Amino acid sequence: MFFLELLVFVLIMYFVIRPFYAVYLFVRPPRLRISFFTPTNLGVTYEEITLTSPDGVPLVGWYIPSRNTAAVILLHGHSGNRLGVVHHAEALVQAGYGVLMFDLRAHGSSGGRRFATSQAGVDDVLTAVAYLSKRPDVNPAGIGVMGVSVGGVFALHAAAQTVAIRAVAVDGLSPAALADLPAPTSLWGRVNVWQQRLMAQLARRYAQQTPLPPNRDVVQKLGKRPLFLIATGSGDEAAMLKNLAAAAETAELWQLPEARHAQGWHERPDEYSHRLVAFFDGALARQDNTRITLPPLPEAMPVLAEVQQIAADGFAADSPAAHSPAPDISPAIDYEATISMTGANFTAFLMLPLAFGLFWGPFYWVWGLWPFVAFFELSLSGTLTLLLVFALSILVHELLHAVGFWLVGGAPLRQIHFGFNWAGLAPFAHCPVPLRASAYRLTVLLPGLVLGVIPGLLGVAMRLPLLVMWSTLMLLAAGGDAAVLWAVRQVPGRRWVQDHPSKAGCRVLAE
Repeated sequence: MFFLELLVFVLIMYFVIRPFYAVYLFVRPPRLRISFFTPTNLGVTYEEITLTSPDGVPLVGWYIPSRNTAAVILLHGHSGNRLGVVHHAEALVQAGYGVLMFDLRAHGSSGGRRFATSQAGVDDVLTAVAYLSKRPDVNPAGIGVMGVSVGGVFALHAAAQTVAIRAVAVDGLSPAALADLPAPTSLWGRVNVWQQRLMAQLARRYAQQTPLPPNRDVVQKLGKRPLFLIATGSGDEAAMLKNLAAAAETAELWQLPEARHAQGWHERPDEYSHRLVAFFDGALARQDNTRITLPPLPEAMPVLAEVQQIAADGFAADSPAAHSPAPDISPAIDYEATISMTGANFTAFLMLPLAFGLFWGPFYWVWGLWPFVAFFELSLSGTLTLLLVFALSILVHELLHAVGFWLVGGAPLRQIHFGFNWAGLAPFAHCPVPLRASAYRLTVLLPGLVLGVIPGLLGVAMRLPLLVMWSTLMLLAAGGDAAVLWAVRQVPGRRWVQDHPSKAGCRVLAE
């Protein structure tokens, strides 16, 4: 019976909670701002620009002037910023092209509160096209667009709405609608399609924006304009782009089965740059120019591949850690917001009355019995199984902290450390990368919420006493986290903090 209840819990988490959370992260992506890299590091001059979309949203970016009268708009993927297309910019700048790269709406330093694959994003690209068409260094017949992932969707649909875009290149193109995906061939594939349909409906309601038509319906509107499709992996993305190439009149398909999504530049950097430049050379009207070799970057600066990988990993670009490529960070410390181990243990015991108020009392009020009676019905094997599940849950608890450091705080995965505290007989996850205090609080709260509060309330609603007791144990395990939240309660949300390596709490960094 316990395994049945655990299965029900997993199914609820995957098919109910997961879609809502995924949609929230898509519509409200984390903002990764830029402070440690500019085109000056490429040895070129550039202009800080702010475009205004038709609905008044400011779009912040950079423009590198053209030396061959042609220019390319570069669009990054979801949850990133303009640093996600630095490799593409470097190749095109060396070839003399002007490059316009800006943060998509609701990303980076651009405005907008909600994101969606909608006409608003396409209008942003058309605004950038209008800007380039008025530049004295750009031939109106020499404007192209390159988009990565969801940026490719905006690039493709914008080109279908204006002939001012003379060529389109996309890398790891995302589906604009479910109709773009290949038909499922297995039961699990059908289940995934159902879940994607649910998430599409949720995203439409939450974003309050009309979605775009399928990519395959607009690709034919390009006519004979050149289209360069880069497909990574060997799954749905490759199949989708292969079908799209067959539907276009003039499409060039380049497949990189060994690469991850939108990471072809990382697997074959030289060939990637050569193919990208060669495509726009053959597609855009430009003046011949002598290509130059840019000076090497100073040793103190991260090389472009590292910069691009940091952006792909979700580095918190506006954090103090972003100013140094070295993993060891020694920022100035203002004060410590910590709590003693005695206080942390005392706080853990206070979680018991909290569990009573959240779970036990409501369970008794609704079902007329106390949830702990389920323990007396367990066999020896059932008790051992419960203890094993609890031990594994402690590991999941620390993994959730790591996920919080990564997704909420924006810390790169390679800088999150795992270990075991033999004094406390417990594993731990530690991240030396500074985070905003608000992100740090959410990271500390995450395991208690996901493993304690949510499943406990589900156990009350579904009359699953073992799930309620397991959630109680996980809430007690989060007692130390509650102590940390108490220690940092007076730290302003915008202050930078660093997880303390040995105490419960954090270091508050100097302003």
